[in-house]
Amino acid sequence: MEFTERKVMILVRSRPFGTVINFEGWRAAVGMFGMDHEPTLLFMGEGVYALLKTMDESPIRMFKSTYESFDGVLYVSKRSLEERGIDPEELWDGVEILDEEGVARAFAENEVIVTF
Repeated sequence: MEFTERKVMILVRSRPFGTVINFEGWRAAVGMFGMDHEPTLLFMGEGVYALLKTMDESPIRMFKSTYESFDGVLYVSKRSLEERGIDPEELWDGVEILDEEGVARAFAENEVIVTF
């Protein structure tokens, strides 16, 4: 059986507090790089809170820095931000905000979607 590199979207929808599921999305994304896949992280729903500058990064610091070292892209749903009253200025630098069309395109461009 031949190995094929895949474009993989890690969809993070769970809140970053009270559970480790959100953080496992980061771990999975870094692991995808290690398997020669091309991961993308997209934060929607309650997952958008993980991208706030005020969030404690210590649980994901290693994964975040590794993901960034591989030039990993961070996307967030504009609609999810608006529904929660979050201003884009409250997010980490470098997070790309996607409108509904951009979110749909991100889903279409990835062969595999893993949800956390």
